[in-house]
Amino acid sequence: MLKKAGNNNKNWVFACSFVLYNVAFRYLKIVIIHINVDLSKKNIFLMILCKRKTGFLFLFIILFTSNLFGQNAHFSQFYANPLYLNPAFAGSNNCPRLSINFRDQWPAIAGNFITFSGSYDQHINALRSGIGLLVMGDIAGYNAGRGGVMNTYNASAIYNFRIKVTPKFNIQFALQGGYMSHTFNWQNLEFASEIIDSYTPPYFPQEISDNLKKSQFDAAIGFVGYTSYLYFGLAAHHLFPIQISFLRSSSDKFKTTWEPKWTAHIGGKITISQKNKREINNGDIFLYPNFVFISQGKFNYLHEGFYFNFYPLTVGAWLRHNFKNVDALIVSCGVEYKLLRVGYSYDFTLTKLEGTGGSHEVSLQFTLPCNNDQGRKTKSKRKLQYSPVECPKF
Repeated sequence: MLKKAGNNNKNWVFACSFVLYNVAFRYLKIVIIHINVDLSKKNIFLMILCKRKTGFLFLFIILFTSNLFGQNAHFSQFYANPLYLNPAFAGSNNCPRLSINFRDQWPAIAGNFITFSGSYDQHINALRSGIGLLVMGDIAGYNAGRGGVMNTYNASAIYNFRIKVTPKFNIQFALQGGYMSHTFNWQNLEFASEIIDSYTPPYFPQEISDNLKKSQFDAAIGFVGYTSYLYFGLAAHHLFPIQISFLRSSSDKFKTTWEPKWTAHIGGKITISQKNKREINNGDIFLYPNFVFISQGKFNYLHEGFYFNFYPLTVGAWLRHNFKNVDALIVSCGVEYKLLRVGYSYDFTLTKLEGTGGSHEVSLQFTLPCNNDQGRKTKSKRKLQYSPVECPKF
């Protein structure tokens, strides 16, 4: 069974997979019973039925195809996870904010992808600065009861400095530094020898390093500019090379490295109906058109969409694609109640991949009350106000 996923923009990948399938069956006498090509996760996962000594071929395919693709997780609710989108959003809400996000990609396929994150941020008015904390995990090849094959965890801190350029235009600059860990759990792979003979331990080649955990420093920078009706920004993640190879080799061709990820975004707030300009009330209507561009290595993703807010309800639709093919249609909905926001989104796969179950994503946001919007007094005894970024909440 040959499975294709992602954005259908690399036909040669699937051609190579087909050739690999035939060569494996005719000459190596092994049977490939499942192929996952995930271009959104940038990975190829194979499930093969083979002899014990061909276990290295299985591991070889998993580890080295990642040289062709990046390995960054993604979320569809961009503004429900603002610190992941751009660290410059730290403190953009002024009041303390806690965000929790969970994504289940392709739940109908064995070995799906589970991604989750949690963040906290707030603006410190007296320092004209924002601070933030972001933790996240990405589990690739998830199998209930056994965990994931490739696990990535990251924890980082963010410092944000805000500049009031004009009374109506602000810029925020951010620096993010953290610790990233990659773990390869080979024991979670199912080898043919375990299926045929449960008493025979799987063969594990000596070429694989004994150290199946890679940890290193990670850094990112970003900026956001905004007015009361426009917001835009740029972020650069993985400023330093991220090495995740698990092979004993000094050759550069066997080293897997994450390339820097660039994110550019722009959006606007269109007021259709608002009873009181100083506050938002039930029944107020807003429209938020948005565009997000993400580039990492040779891969580029464009997202065009909008949010329609009939306060306190929000609905949205996005289209994700590259320069040649369409990948997914994203629909979302959310509701706000006092200091709580709850959102849900679903990704409809628009490629030829079938039976994936789509992608589910849930977000929770808690905002704590504060008086940051009241501003601080300057030496001239004027209050200098720092308005929050008027971007969507989901």
